Amino acid sequence: MDTNLYQADSSIWAAKYSLPDLLEQLPSSLHKRAKRYQFEQDGYNFVLGRLLLKQGLKDLGLKLSLDDLQYEQSGKPFLKDVHFNISHSENLVVCALSAQGRLGIDVEKERPITLGNFKSFFTPNEWEDINTATKSLNKFYAYWTRKESIIKALGITLQHLHQISVDPLKDTFTANGHLWHLTELDLGEECFGVLCTESSIDILKVETMMEAF
Repeated sequence: MDTNLYQADSSIWAAKYSLPDLLEQLPSSLHKRAKRYQFEQDGYNFVLGRLLLKQGLKDLGLKLSLDDLQYEQSGKPFLKDVHFNISHSENLVVCALSAQGRLGIDVEKERPITLGNFKSFFTPNEWEDINTATKSLNKFYAYWTRKESIIKALGITLQHLHQISVDPLKDTFTANGHLWHLTELDLGEECFGVLCTESSIDILKVETMMEAF
């Protein structure tokens, strides 16, 4: 399975381009969605994620545009003939695409959290492993990114997170008799990221986007 991964630092982009500047590169159908966010950085990350998707469609040579985006009843966007997923955390924005199978991606930048607030999302074994680990926060993110990349690949919601049991040391996961593959991403210090794909990755092309196009 060939997969393209695009990443960008929204703080670098924001120093060069305002949100209205970037909106000019998106179809008008996405402007309202970009402006619905309460916090400006979330809106900026939304726009940047769609620009990464736009570049990915171009690189794959697909006759698709952002105007072709459709939405499932849950609100999840999709396109015919290509699978994609977008994730962002603070200033980190990523987009993964493949024409060969379903995928899900989750990235998280480490930040202080109250672990107890997340107990309901984990199985008892996972929760014990997190709380007995030497670095509980690292273990939390190792589990969280795996679990969330899986539910995004499967197309289900966070409400099912506690029903998914994973091993942070394994690179596969089985759901409904199908074997999914988990790939850890090197996104820099204090960043966690996992890509879940329908089949093993043969080629993972990674590109860092620095400029608008």
